[in-house]
Amino acid sequence: MTSDYKIVLTTCETKNDARKLAAILVEKKLAACVNILPEVESVYVWQGKVEQQTESKLFIKTNVQRLEELMACIKCHHSYDVPEIQVLDVSTGNPDYFNWINEVLS
Repeated sequence: MTSDYKIVLTTCETKNDARKLAAILVEKKLAACVNILPEVESVYVWQGKVEQQTESKLFIKTNVQRLEELMACIKCHHSYDVPEIQVLDVSTGNPDYFNWINEVLS
């Protein structure tokens, strides 16, 4: 079972990049809210080499109606060739908060 509400995760190379992407998503009404964790340490393989980098992590709150457009917007405005886009279903929560999300995104 999937929920009407989603949290989308992505990372950005810098805090400034994260702020810019968050502003675009909110201004376009694709996200009701974006939380930015300014520093996370990422270890990953890129082009056959282990990389280690400090990035900013975004927690993007949206609904299912905006999800496809939100993911396309991330791909369009992201500085990475292959940006992280992971979608988490929200199983339950405060109905008033969900109403607020719908209001903001309408």
